[in-house]
Amino acid sequence: MKAQVREIKDRFDRLKMTLHEILPIIDMTLGDHGERKTALSPYEVFDGVSELIDRTVHGCRIGRFRPKGGRHPFHTFEIHTEGGDVLGYLSMLYSRKPIPCYYLVYVEVLVHFRGRGLGCSILRAYKEFAESRKAVALLDNIIPPDDPTYNTYTGLGWKPAERLIGDSLINEKGHYMVFVPESVRTADLRCDLKKVLFKIMKKRPMIDMYDNESMVKRTIEEFRFLYKALERLFAEELSKGTSTPLMCFMFTKFVTKMLGFRRRISTLLGYTGGESLDQIHISDEVRSLPLQSFSLWGLGEDWREVWNEDESVLRLVEKLLREPLSRIEDLPLYRRPYLVEGVEATRVERHGDLRIAHILELGFDPTKLKELHHEGVDYMVERVSGSFLKATEKKRKFLPRIAGEFSGMRFRGASVAINPPQAIIKEKGNIYPLQEGGRDTRRGGPGPAEDIPPSEGTQSRRGDRPRHDLHHQ
Repeated sequence: MKAQVREIKDRFDRLKMTLHEILPIIDMTLGDHGERKTALSPYEVFDGVSELIDRTVHGCRIGRFRPKGGRHPFHTFEIHTEGGDVLGYLSMLYSRKPIPCYYLVYVEVLVHFRGRGLGCSILRAYKEFAESRKAVALLDNIIPPDDPTYNTYTGLGWKPAERLIGDSLINEKGHYMVFVPESVRTADLRCDLKKVLFKIMKKRPMIDMYDNESMVKRTIEEFRFLYKALERLFAEELSKGTSTPLMCFMFTKFVTKMLGFRRRISTLLGYTGGESLDQIHISDEVRSLPLQSFSLWGLGEDWREVWNEDESVLRLVEKLLREPLSRIEDLPLYRRPYLVEGVEATRVERHGDLRIAHILELGFDPTKLKELHHEGVDYMVERVSGSFLKATEKKRKFLPRIAGEFSGMRFRGASVAINPPQAIIKEKGNIYPLQEGGRDTRRGGPGPAEDIPPSEGTQSRRGDRPRHDLHHQ
């Protein structure tokens, strides 16, 4: 990993790239490794970046902007650096009757700058603004109770709405909180708050639609900026038609994240496609790069853990551990029935045959799921982000507990099968859960994949990985 970090840092220095360009590129390199053994930030790996972040935060200012009208009805606060970059924002909607009220729609600080007090600063500005306007401040606290920032609002003077108006109106409708400045004058605060809250709840679908539009537009702009930064970082290779594994990995990661975002926004309330990721033009030089979906380097130690005591599974893990990356990534692509047509359209069978253009055409990365056949059983090996490790471990514990309840259950001729992970391998920043993977060949899937070749001298060990504490944006 040190060589890759040194190479990227040298390019940052040589090109005199700004912090706004540097941070998302670092996230592209280290963001999915999932190593949480210490409080070490990914930015600490790059000398001087954390100090630069601190200096940037120190010079920040908060500005307020009025609504632009039409499909932009929100008042906004933005956290600006001295250079004009936006590090965070807060959007709010004004309601005049029955009493003046500002409803907090959304607040966010960019992930790179969290934990430095900017969130509290912008919320304090919102509170002071409501006080100056003699208006009630209202918000829906969606932060999970176990999140360290859950008590941020109460620390700034917000109170649960049910304390002031009762819970009959808001039961199971959200976690609304209210800040009532002393300057607010009303004959019946409880009655007026009920009316305000009812009005906000009635308008929530429309509010969420406008908020989704704003979010999509901001995120597309972030993707566009990141793509330009990557092109600048690897301009020499792109101009010569050459490539390196690091370069291919970072452009592949960019494209897969962009495709994932495109899938998610298609389900958003009110999204019509007016703001499209097709606005980002991927050059022919980038499209022709070899696909490099898996990391060739990583932070922390490699480890593996076997959760099934079956000797066949132990032997399978031993074979995979001989050279995990090459053995797993060279396996045939798993042909999920509803994706077979798309995979066959690429006319490729293995990871090494794919280009970035292929996944742009498919709309997904088919290399994350591989198949193999071992001692009469079909298996799937999935490559997942480090941020999914905690969910995988929960699934491993939860699924066997409910297996008995679903045993023999059928619905319209379909049976329910529980398929918990059998083992998990972490290698160079890549995490691979292993589970059985039977397929219905009548729906277009091929027969079982070939057995992987045997290997000698490798022993699997259970429970030999270090502890991990995992962390959304």
